[in-house]
Amino acid sequence: MVEMNVKKAVKAVKGKGDPVVFTGTTKSGKTTGMSACAKNEGVQEFLSLREANGKGGTSEVELIGTDCIAIPEDSLIVSAKLGLQKISDCSDDNELLGSILYSAAKDFSKQQDPEGFKNKIQKTLQNTLQHPSNDSLGYKIKGITEQHINQVLNLLNQFPIDEVMNVYNEMIAKTPKKGQQGIRIFIELISSKPSLSYLIEAFWNLIVEIINQDVKELRDDLVQSGADFEADGEEFIIVLNQSNKDNKLVKTLLQSEDGSKEYLISEFSLIFRGAEGLFQGSNRQLLTVVEYNGQNIRCLRLIDTQGLFHATGVKSKEESERIIDMLSQYHSNKLVIVINSHITDTVKDGYEAIRMMLQETNREIEIYLLYTHWDEYLKTYSQQRRGASKFDRGQETVDWEQKFKTALADQEEMIEMLRASLESNQAKKKPKLMGVYRAAILTDPDNKMEDFLEAKDFVYPEALNRLLNDLLNEQAKHGSKPKVTEGIERCIQVDLSQVSKSNISSLYNNLVVDCKGLKLYASTVRACIRKWCKSGTKHKSNVVVPNDYGYAHIETEFVQEIRNYTLNMLKNRFQIDATSYIPDETDREKFREELTRYLFNSQEVGREVAELIGKEAHINGFEKNKGFAYQYDRFKDMLQYTQDQYFNNPVIDPTPTFASILNQALQNCVRQYVDANCIMVY
Repeated sequence: MVEMNVKKAVKAVKGKGDPVVFTGTTKSGKTTGMSACAKNEGVQEFLSLREANGKGGTSEVELIGTDCIAIPEDSLIVSAKLGLQKISDCSDDNELLGSILYSAAKDFSKQQDPEGFKNKIQKTLQNTLQHPSNDSLGYKIKGITEQHINQVLNLLNQFPIDEVMNVYNEMIAKTPKKGQQGIRIFIELISSKPSLSYLIEAFWNLIVEIINQDVKELRDDLVQSGADFEADGEEFIIVLNQSNKDNKLVKTLLQSEDGSKEYLISEFSLIFRGAEGLFQGSNRQLLTVVEYNGQNIRCLRLIDTQGLFHATGVKSKEESERIIDMLSQYHSNKLVIVINSHITDTVKDGYEAIRMMLQETNREIEIYLLYTHWDEYLKTYSQQRRGASKFDRGQETVDWEQKFKTALADQEEMIEMLRASLESNQAKKKPKLMGVYRAAILTDPDNKMEDFLEAKDFVYPEALNRLLNDLLNEQAKHGSKPKVTEGIERCIQVDLSQVSKSNISSLYNNLVVDCKGLKLYASTVRACIRKWCKSGTKHKSNVVVPNDYGYAHIETEFVQEIRNYTLNMLKNRFQIDATSYIPDETDREKFREELTRYLFNSQEVGREVAELIGKEAHINGFEKNKGFAYQYDRFKDMLQYTQDQYFNNPVIDPTPTFASILNQALQNCVRQYVDANCIMVY
C-alpha cells in the first residue's frame, strides 16, 4: 500500500509547474536528458528504461522533479489510469483480419489446398505479431499467449474458403493490381459481406477479450506490488524503488517498446525527487508551486513526447504541426528541441519538420536547442586523421581542440539553417531561439576526448542547468508568482442570458456538409480526433493521395470555428472576482490581467471548449456502436452528436449544453493557469 503522506504529496504536485515540452526524433536523447533530472541513481535507471530501442514510445508522459520531502529520494512514483478497452479503442478497420485472409486467399488462388490455406493464415498471423507498427492492432496483441493465438487461429479458420475466395475474385475483377490497392478493396468487401458479419463480430469480441485480459492481469500485478487504486477503479499510484527493481512490472510500466503495456495506460505521470542542481541557482523560487503549512514545494514539470517520425509514412508537415499541437495540449510556450548531433536520415527529417514549424508558426514560443550524443559525434572527427589507415590505429596524437572546433563549426551551420527559418517567419507572433546547449555521456575516466568534453562542460547536468537558468531568467521578467487558495477556479463567472442569435454558418456548413459522412482512412480519423480532443485544433489531411476507392481529404475547420464562437460568446460577458482567493491586492490585479490574457490571446478557453465538446462527442457518438464499425462511420456519429447537441442550425442561440460546457472550460482554464503560474497555499 502507498503511504498516505506520499498520496497527499502526489496530489499536491501532479500537474503543477509551467510545462516544458521536449520534442525530437526517436533516439535523440529526450529520455536521457530528463532522467538526469533525478537526484537518485536508482531513479535515474528507472527513467532510463523509457529510452528507445527501436521505434520508441507511443505516448506522452509527464515527469515532475520536485523537492517535496514527502516524495522518497530513492523512489519513482507512477500515477496513471488503467481502464478496460473497447472495440472503438482499437482504431482498426479490419486491416489485421483482412490482410491475413487476403494472404491466404492469394496463395489459394494459385494452389487449391485447404491445409495450405490454414497454414498461410497461421504464418501470416505469426509474422504480423513479430514486427508490428506501434500504432497497429498487431502491436496491442503481439505478446498474447499460445492459447490466445490458437483461439484467434481457430476463429480465422472458420471463415469459409469458398466465401473468402468469392471476395478475392471480386477484388480481382475490380482491380488487376494486387498490391495495397487490392488489399484495401479486399478488406472492404470482406467487411461488408452480410454472411460473414457474425464471424467478424466474433473476431472483435475475442480481440477485446484478449486485450482486457492484459488489463486485468496488469491490474492484478499492480495490486500485488502495492499499488493503490482510487474509488473509480481506474486511477492508481505505485511506488517503485530498489526493492522491486527486478519485478517484471517495472518494465511493463516504464519500458517504451517490447514488453511494454503503455497503450493500456493513460494520463501517465512520473514523480521523483529532483537533482539538487535543479533547485540551486538564480530565480529558483519561480519553481515554487505549493506552499504547505508555510513550507515551499518546488517542481520542474517536463513533458516527454512521442518521437518525431515515429509513425510510418508521416510527412514533415504533419510532424511540424504535431509539435505545435503538443504545446497546445499542455498549454505551454516552452519547447526544448532535442537533436542527435549525428546526422542520420531520421535526424534530417527532424530538421525539416523543425524548420517548417519555425518558419510557419503564428505563435510566441521559447525555443531551447539541446544537442546530444556529443561524445559519439566528436569521436567521428577523430577518425578523419591524416595518414591513418582505415584498419590501423595509428600513432598520431589527436588534437581534440582542433577536432572540437571543426565539429562545432559544422553544427553551427545546421543551427544557422534554423535561425534562417525563424527570420523568414512573417507572422506577428513567432518563436524565439533562447539558447543552444550541448551534452554528452561520459563513462571512461581514461578517455582524453571525454576529459576534453568534461572541461567544456558538455555533460547533461551542466547543459540542463544552463538551460534551466535561461528559462527561469526569461520567466523572471514577468515578476513573482501570485499566491492563491483552493477554490480559485470559481472566481470566474459568465452570463449568456442576454445573448442574441449568432450566425454560425461557417461552422455549421463545414461540420454538416464538408466533414460529416466522408469516407476516411483510419489514420485520418485518428489525426482528426487527436487534434480536436487533445489540442482543440483543426486537421487538414493534405497528404491523402488520389485513389480509386473513395477515400477523401478533410479539413475540420469547424474546430477552429468552435473556438471563434466561444470567444464571441465571452466578449464583455464574463467577470473575474478573486477577492476570496487572493488576499494581496497587487497579486489579485496581476492575476486578473494575466488570466484574461491567457484566456483570449492564445485562445485557451476556445481550445478547451472545443476539446470538451470533442471528448463528449467521442463518448456519445464515436463509441456509440458497441460492435465493429468503420472508423469513418464512428466519426460520422461523433459529428452527428456534435450537431444535435450544440450546433443544430446555421443561426442559433447558445444551447444549455453549450453554456454548461463553457463554464466547465473556464474553470479548467483557471486551474491550468494556476498550476503553471501561481503558488497554491494550503
